[in-house]
Amino acid sequence: MQLRRPSILQRDNRSRAGSKRAARRTRDAATRFELGRAAAPPPKRHIPWGRWFRGAAAVTLLGALVYGATWFYLSDTVRVRQVAITGVEVVDPYAVAAAADLDARSLVTIDLDSAAARIEGLPGVASATVERDWPQGVSIAVEEQQGWGYWQAAGRRIMVDGDGEPLVLARPPASDAPTIIDIAAPADLAGGVDVDTDTVQLVARLLEDGAFSELGVDPSGYVFRRDRGLTVVVDDAPDAVFGDSTNYTFKVSTWSALLDQLAAEELFVAEIDLRFGRNVVLR
Repeated sequence: MQLRRPSILQRDNRSRAGSKRAARRTRDAATRFELGRAAAPPPKRHIPWGRWFRGAAAVTLLGALVYGATWFYLSDTVRVRQVAITGVEVVDPYAVAAAADLDARSLVTIDLDSAAARIEGLPGVASATVERDWPQGVSIAVEEQQGWGYWQAAGRRIMVDGDGEPLVLARPPASDAPTIIDIAAPADLAGGVDVDTDTVQLVARLLEDGAFSELGVDPSGYVFRRDRGLTVVVDDAPDAVFGDSTNYTFKVSTWSALLDQLAAEELFVAEIDLRFGRNVVLR
C-alpha cells in the first residue's frame, strides 16, 4: 500500500476583478495616497500710503495758509501809514483824515464806503471817494461843494448852491454870481433867513438856458417878495414878474413876444406880469 503525499492546494488570494473587495481596496489606496490641495495663505494687509500722504499734505497746506493769512492780517505790512487827499481847497485836510479814521487799520478789512460816508458828512464836502493804495496807503478824492450865488435879506447875505440850499462852507461863486434880494418883512425873518429854493432854481435855469441872451436883455437884479415871487429887474426894458417856475416855457415865450411888440410899437411899459397865464398884465 502506497502512501501518497497529500497535495496542498494553494488558494488564489488575488481578488477577482470586479469584486467589491477589490473596489474598496482601490478606493482606500486612492484615498490614502491622494495629495490634498494646499490651503491658501492669508491675504497680506494693504497700507494706503498714498492716501495717507495726500491727506497729510492737505492738512499741512491748510495750516500754512491759515498761519500765513493770520500773519498777513496781524502784521504791519499792510496797515495804513499814508493818507493822500486831493481836491480840497476850503475843507481842512486834517479834518478829512480824521473823519476817514483809517490810520493804522488793515488794508484788507477797512470799509471804504463807511469812510467815504463819514467824510461826506463834513461841511463843504459834496462827495468823497476812498481807494486802497497798496501796500500801506489810501487815497481820498474829495469833491467840495460849489457856491452858485447869494441870497440876501435884511443886509445879511448867505451863499447858496444851484438848488437853493444854504452853504456853510463851500468854494465861492464866480465873481459875477447873482444875488437874489429878499424884500422880507421883519416878521418873516424872525426865525432867520428863509431861502426860497424854487426862486433860486428858476434864476439858475434862466441863466443856464441862455434865456437872457436870446431875449436881448441884461438883468441888473433879482428881487423876491413873499406875495409875488421873483421879479427880474432889467435896464432899458420892462421888468418881468415870473412869480414861480410854473409854466416856465410859456412865460419865457410870452416875454419874448411882448418885448418884440413893445419895440415895434414904441410903447412904454415898466413891468410885465407873467404870473396869470394868458392874462398878461402890462404896467
